Formats: sequence, structure tokens, C-alpha cells
Amino acid sequence: MSLERIEITPVAVIVGEVLQQRRTGSLTILKPPMRKVLYWSQGELVMAASAEPHDSLADFLVRRGAVPADRALQLFGDDPNDVVARLHESGLLDLSARQTLLREWLTSQFLPLFSLDEGTSAFTDEEALPPEKRIFLQSTAALIVDGVRSITNGLVLRRSLGDLKRPIQPARNPRFPIEALPLGEQERAIAAALHEPVATESFLRHFSAHSLVAAKVVVALLAVGTFTAVEEQVRDEPPASADDMQRDLELLAAIGSSDQRSLRAVAFSRRLSTLDHYQVLDVPRAATRQQLVAAADALRKRYDAATYPAIVRDAIQTIHRRVDEAVNVLKDAARRGAYDKLLTTRTGELRGGEIAIQQRMNQRSIAEHNFAKAKELSAQGDYYGAIVLLKQAVQFLPDHAEAWHLLGACQERNPRWRREAAESFQRALSADPNLVDAMISLGDLYKAEGLASRAQTCYEDVLKIAPDHPQARSRLDALRKR
Repeated sequence: MSLERIEITPVAVIVGEVLQQRRTGSLTILKPPMRKVLYWSQGELVMAASAEPHDSLADFLVRRGAVPADRALQLFGDDPNDVVARLHESGLLDLSARQTLLREWLTSQFLPLFSLDEGTSAFTDEEALPPEKRIFLQSTAALIVDGVRSITNGLVLRRSLGDLKRPIQPARNPRFPIEALPLGEQERAIAAALHEPVATESFLRHFSAHSLVAAKVVVALLAVGTFTAVEEQVRDEPPASADDMQRDLELLAAIGSSDQRSLRAVAFSRRLSTLDHYQVLDVPRAATRQQLVAAADALRKRYDAATYPAIVRDAIQTIHRRVDEAVNVLKDAARRGAYDKLLTTRTGELRGGEIAIQQRMNQRSIAEHNFAKAKELSAQGDYYGAIVLLKQAVQFLPDHAEAWHLLGACQERNPRWRREAAESFQRALSADPNLVDAMISLGDLYKAEGLASRAQTCYEDVLKIAPDHPQARSRLDALRKR
């Protein structure tokens, strides 16, 4: 168990560490008479419990007019961790409405904690709640950003910033890049302004007219790991940079000052990581397909490896690879649209920002490729191989409902992995509440585990979406005949 005083370590910092360290267990927040327990699985918030009746899910549903008061008393028992499963088993409302209400309730339990100025927190590492007892949020990181945004206590915000002399910097390959977070236009511009290590107070001074917003951006992005403190950086980075510089100096010395053409080629290859695809090809954003192809051909001709000395061959190959990548993305309408969307979300110039955009596009491409390959492997009976590919796919694209569904279908082939399969089906439905195939699969899994009432609820949910669905109808009839 790890204990913290909230006066010293504010809630934003505490939950940020849970998220970044992907911890599993329960986090108790105590400020008498308030006592709340937050349940986590691999750094994701999945449930909350409180001793106060007005914090209960039953009270929330009654206040929202979703459930009559007498029905709420019948619905929920003494165990607060059973409320999610009981709500789903009740068949009240459709699945999408239930999930929306559950997320809203969990949000209402979580956000006020960020403004606590005193109290005690205790994290206990323990087994995660089973999937049927969890609430599946779209993004815990996004909820943490909302939590920091909701802080109204200036003292809490100041404590959350930590040492103002401490330098901060953009994290390398962050799990949650700026483009993936629900930031407003002003917040995104502030976040994008951090290019290199700088003291927190110096960074905030640049936004004196919007100091409160800037402070919350820094706290939120430190919490989710998009920013990091300089003392946390990997210590072997300076030697690596020195090695790169030494190699460049040796290369330039070998080329000699008389071969300006080769020197320009090497310089261009080193700048590629800071350029977007349009800048690489030197074309306007509105360039036609014909202009793109012509620009790429001109660059390939200009940097023809046969016309350069062997010593710069690596630099020439780097240029050719980047030119090929740029023209292949931009001449494909769908890929170009996705790329342009990523570019427009980036306000301000981030050093190496193009690398982050390329990385996200590459991850999406890898995820889709993995999903397609996993379908082939599962059809061939190679479920383990499919699982390996699908786990990476959903890591890169957490909202890929069909990938989550296929992952669950492969996992349930092994009786020991049925719990993981149920979680995957739930994640599929969290991403797409109308994915009836995932509802059928979850119902079948519950039925196999002897949980007839939960299976019945799943089949009934399918019929609410597709009243004539034959599989759901036949399964429901079979259950009722028992």
C-alpha cells in the first residue's frame, strides 16, 4: 500500500502516476466524512464506490429520471461493486443509454476530487474487478484533463504545478500526444508552444494574459505524460546526440568543402524529420495529383544515387524513402484527408512534430494491417497468432470495435481466458454500442458461464437494435424455455 497526503501530492499528480504506471488496484481518497474508492485496471479508471447515499448510482439514476425511486431500491443491493452488473441485468433502457449514464455517473464521482486541498490517499495493488462490474470509459486520460480543467482552488493548482524552477519538456513518443487529447484551441496552442526544456515558471510567463489556462495545461499534460520533467529523461541521450554529431562531422570532413552538391544533399536529409509531406515535395497544400507526382520525380532525379559519391549513399536513400512516403500518402485521397486532418490539429510549430504525425499514421496503418491479418489467422485456427496481432491493433486504435470483438472471440477459445474475452467484448461495445455481433458473443459467453440473466439481457439488447435478428431471437427463446 502506498500512502500520500493530498496537501503534499494533489489528486491530479496521484491519478496521473496511476495512469502512467498502468497500475491495477484500488485508490482510496479520504477526507472525513468523505470516503471514496476508485478502482483501476492497467491504469484505466473502471469503477468508483462511496459510502455516501447521495453518491450512489441508484440516487444518480433517480435524479436523472432514468429509474423510479422504488425500482432503484429493488435494483441495487448492499455491494456497491455490483451496481454495474445489476443495471445491465435489469434490462432497463437500451445498452447505449445505460453506458452513457454509467460514464456520466463515474465522471461525477471523479472530477470533484481534483479540487481537494487536504486528505489522505492510499493505493492498494490488487486484482482488477471482473469485466461485468466495470464501467468502460472512452479515455481515462481525457477524463484527467477534464479533472484538471475543473480545479477551482488556486492553492491546489499551485501545488499541482510542483517546483516552478523545474524544467519541463515534451515527452518523447508519448502515449497520449497532444493531437489525441480533448484540448480547446487555446489550450492546444499553449501545449504546442513547448519546444524544448524550459523552467515551468518561464514557460508560464509567456502566457501572462492566460496564466490560469496555461497552468492547467501544464498540470494536465504532466499528469498524462505528454509533458515530462527534465530530470526524468533518459540519461544516455546526450552521449547519443554527441555520437550523431561526431558522425556528421566525420561525414562532412570526408566529403570536403568543394563538393557543395553532396553537402546540400546531406543537409536536406537531416532536415527531413522537421518537414511535413508538402514541404518535402515543395508543393502547396492544394497541389493536384499531377503536381505531386511531378515534384516527386524531380526530387528523385535531383538526388539520383548514381550521380553522388558512395559516401553519401545513406543520405540519398533516406531522401528517396521520404519522397516515396510523401507522394504515396498525398496522392491517395483517403490517406491525404487523414493526413491533412492531423496537420490542421497542430497549431504552432513543434520541433519534430512531423515525426509524431507520421508515427500516428503509421500506427493506424499497422493496426488495420494487423486486424486484416488476424482475421486470416483466426479463420485458419491460429488464435494465438491472431491475439498477438490484435493486442497491438487495439493498443494503436483503442476505438476499433471490430478488433476488440475479434480479440474476444479468439480469447474465449481458451477457457482460462474467458474473463479477458468478456472484457474485450465490453470494450468493443464501449467503442460501438450498436455492434450486435459483440452483444451476441458476450451473451453466449455469459450463457456458457451459467449467467443466464446476463445472457438474456444481451440478447434483448440486440433485439432493441435489430428487432428481427434471428440469432438473438432463437437464443432468447431457448433461454426462456429452460
